[in-house]
Amino acid sequence: MLERQSALQSALRLRPPGLLGTTDRQNAGVHLTEHRLGALIQVTAFAQSIDAAGAILADLVHLPLPEKCRFTGNATANLALIGPGTWLLSDGDSVLPNAATLRKALRGHATVVDLSHARTAFWLSGPAAIRTLAKFCSLDLAGGAFPTGSATNTRLGHIGMTLARRDDTPTFEILVYRGFAEHAFEALVESGAEFGLEIVG
Repeated sequence: MLERQSALQSALRLRPPGLLGTTDRQNAGVHLTEHRLGALIQVTAFAQSIDAAGAILADLVHLPLPEKCRFTGNATANLALIGPGTWLLSDGDSVLPNAATLRKALRGHATVVDLSHARTAFWLSGPAAIRTLAKFCSLDLAGGAFPTGSATNTRLGHIGMTLARRDDTPTFEILVYRGFAEHAFEALVESGAEFGLEIVG
């Protein structure tokens, strides 16, 4: 397998790990880091096979099927329902079936696409994480509409992202197309700097 290279190598040379808008890490309102993905697989069921595909998938990955716009599992391995019959499977420790195994088991019920090299992921956390995201995302992240365990496809400014709320800190996982990784990184840095930002290496 080809070794995965960070899409942020150039951006991190211009904005290396460190603090912006504060001199004390404890006072930073936002912490931003690239989250190195393991496997990231999208499973999209055919319209007539959503129930069957879901049952097969849950049995293979040993995770309960999530409700709409939610995920099950943990930060290492999780399954998110991001659209009707569309699941996103993330596996950081290679403990879940790979794309080839899923494709074989789901033949005739769903398509399976390995997105591992096609997305860049960020962790955005801290007391000002919601205010940082609110500059680019129209979802109600501060109210009860997007609690911990939520996941959905939405927008980061003019680009698409998959957003998940991992905990009550809050910590958000942001997935963007690899080609937009530098843009997303720079936007989040500029947005978070006013609250005190730590770029974590």
